[in-house]
Amino acid sequence: MNPSKCAFGVTSRKFLGFIVRQRSIEIEQVKIDAILRMLEPRNIHELKSLQGKLAYIRRFISNLVGRCQPFSRLMKKDVLFQWDETCDKAFKSIKSYLMKPPILVTPVPGHPLILYVAAQERSVGILLAQKTDDGKENALYYLSKAVKPNELKYSPIEKLCLALIFSIWKLKHYFQSHSIHLVSKANPLKYVMAKPVLSDRLLRLLERRTLMEPPIKKEFTSKGEVLPYAFTLTENCSNNVAEYQALILGLEIAIDAKQLPLKVYGDSQLVVNQHLVSMKSKSLSFFHIITTQKG
Repeated sequence: MNPSKCAFGVTSRKFLGFIVRQRSIEIEQVKIDAILRMLEPRNIHELKSLQGKLAYIRRFISNLVGRCQPFSRLMKKDVLFQWDETCDKAFKSIKSYLMKPPILVTPVPGHPLILYVAAQERSVGILLAQKTDDGKENALYYLSKAVKPNELKYSPIEKLCLALIFSIWKLKHYFQSHSIHLVSKANPLKYVMAKPVLSDRLLRLLERRTLMEPPIKKEFTSKGEVLPYAFTLTENCSNNVAEYQALILGLEIAIDAKQLPLKVYGDSQLVVNQHLVSMKSKSLSFFHIITTQKG
């Protein structure tokens, strides 16, 4: 044990670039100033220096991987280092964020935690938070992860599952002692579990989640947002059957998000007329889908 790195009987103390208090931790101002004083990187070595400083305080920065995405191109081998407008905008955005960095708190035992998960095209972001008795929400931990090349083809739901698994893996010590409220644009588990046939990658994701099963409750984001979804059909079917599948999934999403009543728009005359109780059919093959939708 190094005596210079230990302290007893104090209410707050600087440790390894952080100010640690009884119920919170924040970045030491010296660490922040070192980044704010930096000029735009002129070569790969200066960019690596910036990346290293940011990585040290990554738990304090919301979606750090997404913010640093413009830099990733310059980190590759045999690529001409050219600091463009996109890189400069990202650099200034990070500096602006660090002008008022968050203070992370320690979780209060017996109170549930809130897990926010979000998926972008090339990154996923996570925030672990907790509400106080007076309703104030405090941040506990920020996480982000780059989407690998083989994961770029994932659907939005699959990326949300990826974010959820990543958060369970990295924050399992929080999950083991608290109940979790999951907040996202959709319930990433229900629609995957409801699929009759799972793809190999979804099966692997669900197996990994099952091994680390936490008590999770699902919530959704606020009103006034567009929720885009894409689903893959697991078997060949007619256009009408595909339209009914889309209708059922859309209704399930709306019900879970508590967005009722709602208007449904579609280009299938059969689906529209069926809801208007005006339809003709030469086949009964899709009636089981109608029954599911009505139930």
